[in-house]
Parts: sequence; C-alpha cells; structure tokens
Amino acid sequence: MAEGEQRTLFTTSEAAHLLGITPGAVKDAIVRGTLDYIPINPRLNMVTLEAIETYRRERLGKRGGYRGRKPKATDETAHDTGSSDTTTQGT
Repeated sequence: MAEGEQRTLFTTSEAAHLLGITPGAVKDAIVRGTLDYIPINPRLNMVTLEAIETYRRERLGKRGGYRGRKPKATDETAHDTGSSDTTTQGT
C-alpha cells in the first residue's frame, strides 16, 4: 500500500476493534444484515470502511434496548392484587 492511502477492507476482528465491540458482535451484525460485508471464502468475511462508518453512525449508541415485557402501570391499583396474608388476627 502506498504512503497516504487509506485501507478500505478490514477483517471482522479489525472491524470490531475500530467499532469498539467484540468480534462476535460484528459477526452477529453480519448475520442480522445490519453490517454489510464482502465474503472472501466460507471462513473469511471482509468489512469495508464505508460499512463500518455506516454501522457506527446508524447502530452504535442504540444498543441495549429493553427486550422484556413492557412494564406494568405504575399507579397503586395496578399493584394491588389483594391480600395474600394468611395469618388470622386476634387469636
């Protein structure tokens, strides 16, 4: 590579380093279709600098979304399920 030229292709490990995520996360993004790649052979995928920059701009910082059930209402009636106290008073 001549001096002053910028690399345009990176391995998944190199892309992970540039993005600040794990190589597994890069591979997951490729499988999900959220990170473009160039298949070189069945064991090697390369990621373009443009794809890395696009992923950084569109995806990073939006990680860790809530995947569970939606939280229930916070008013008092939503939490009142009745008394489950089985003790008797005055005995």
